[in-house]
Amino acid sequence: SHFGSGTLQGHRRRCRAWPLSGRRQQNTMAVCDPEDTVEQVLNKFAGTFKQDEQMQDLAILTEKAVEMLRKDDSRTAAVGLVTELRDKLHQARRLGRYVKEANVVERMAGRMNMDESYSLSSPIGPSLDQQENPEFAEMLKQIQQADKESKPYEFLNTCEATEMTVNIPVPAETQMKDVKCKITSKTIRVEVRGHELQPCIIDGSFFQAVEEDAFDFHLEGSGDKRILVLDLEKVKEGAKWPDLLGFGAK
Repeated sequence: SHFGSGTLQGHRRRCRAWPLSGRRQQNTMAVCDPEDTVEQVLNKFAGTFKQDEQMQDLAILTEKAVEMLRKDDSRTAAVGLVTELRDKLHQARRLGRYVKEANVVERMAGRMNMDESYSLSSPIGPSLDQQENPEFAEMLKQIQQADKESKPYEFLNTCEATEMTVNIPVPAETQMKDVKCKITSKTIRVEVRGHELQPCIIDGSFFQAVEEDAFDFHLEGSGDKRILVLDLEKVKEGAKWPDLLGFGAK
């Protein structure tokens, strides 16, 4: 899909700045209209972060995400940057700062992961804040839960660490001889004899490159708690992956 490099022509709406209550009165929260584009919102947020000495790295990260989204061939890297921005804003939100920005970027990252056509020129859409739009927020929560439950594995990773873990429920009688894992720096295929998914449980391309030599796997638990654990390591640190596999991979 093509990502526009400019904002929508003729768009004259402006973000409203609300004062942030608490110790740091000089910081403002940018609250934007649903019709504002992704690019307009991110540029507004970058401007807000620049006014805060402690948020200069977020301003740079936000501007870099916009720059990457303008390039047709950098979708994956751009989504990774928006995801990283979301994680850093989560930390600020826990301290009661930039709550609105954190909520907007959170749903922005979610839309980008689910909809490849969601780009800089797309409107950010209605707020999913629990108080402002509880029905829509609950619907999105159910969709995200269903998506999580539909996957045959649990994927764990953070933006701080390069190590990643994949937990795959397997039949109680599964032994190491029943497991076959084949990975390269870009692809992964996992087969388990006796598993309901055949011929393989996972077969696709990683979201980004991994360290091939760092891969390992083992079995844990027993009975209905028996799992196959995959240990992986990212080549690039500093960004949280939205999923183990790249967009559209099986």
